[in-house]
Amino acid sequence: MELAAKILNGLKICKPQKKFLLSLFTAILTAHGKINFRNVSRFSDVSEKTYSRQFAKAFAFEAFNREVIEAGLKGESERIIVIDASFVKKSGKSTYGLDRFWNGCHRRNA
Repeated sequence: MELAAKILNGLKICKPQKKFLLSLFTAILTAHGKINFRNVSRFSDVSEKTYSRQFAKAFAFEAFNREVIEAGLKGESERIIVIDASFVKKSGKSTYGLDRFWNGCHRRNA
């Protein structure tokens, strides 16, 4: 969490939002089951209502993620960013690209 705190200190956000985000990151890592406001509030000292209010505020996740990647790679020249799209639901048998997504949960194409 030191890296997250360091990056959040470099971003232009208010102190309560920094405190909330650090609590959120910790709660997500420790929570079991679904990640929703109610369940995450059980694993942190923040209420469900506070999660709802804080998520209504804007936050530059793109800038935060960029800083995390920069800190993790530390000057490497080549970078590849990959997104696992296995969580995207498909509908019907004729959905384009149906055979192109690997579902890691089921260990097969979804």
